[in-house]
Amino acid sequence: MKIDLSELDKKLRRGTNLTIKESTILLESMEGFIDDKIELEEQLNTAEKNIEHAIETIKHDGHVGTIQTDWILPYLEKALEAIGGDDE
Repeated sequence: MKIDLSELDKKLRRGTNLTIKESTILLESMEGFIDDKIELEEQLNTAEKNIEHAIETIKHDGHVGTIQTDWILPYLEKALEAIGGDDE
């Protein structure tokens, strides 16, 4: 069954009780949103760690592997700042 969140919102604002089926569907949708949020947070944390590692490597070595990377450091720091990481 497809759920129309705007219709459920209207029902709840009017003080109308939801059916058990509507409540179940709403709960499952919320659980799906929570799972998606957790997955996105994990991806963001991984990106943050990878960016921090790249910044540390560049600051320490001046390069990553054989690639000169001084030009990319400001972009990595801005990306890290944008996702809420430490940019020292």
